[in-house]
Amino acid sequence: MGKLTKKRVEEAIRASHGVLAVAARALGVTRQGLYAAIQRHGLEGFLREVREEILDDVEDRLIQAALQGKPWAVMFVLKTIGKERGYTERVEQVSLEGVELKVVDG
Repeated sequence: MGKLTKKRVEEAIRASHGVLAVAARALGVTRQGLYAAIQRHGLEGFLREVREEILDDVEDRLIQAALQGKPWAVMFVLKTIGKERGYTERVEQVSLEGVELKVVDG
């Protein structure tokens, strides 16, 4: 297994794209052991940054798919990023004379 140096932990986190189970296996430790090493070396911010980089890359691919007109991507972007403009499926509850009705759009 070897010592879990800061450098080894960083390399495993980066190689696994922040998936701790994968990084732990590569280091020959449990996820709990890896998490303890992350805390010991103060790498929580590093882990968040690696995961944010992955999200940025995937988000870019999603946007590119939407711009290419792929319907699944267009719908997803509108339902998430476009929700502030009203592109959302929502459930509304209204009450008529004490009787609760559920109206479902979408």
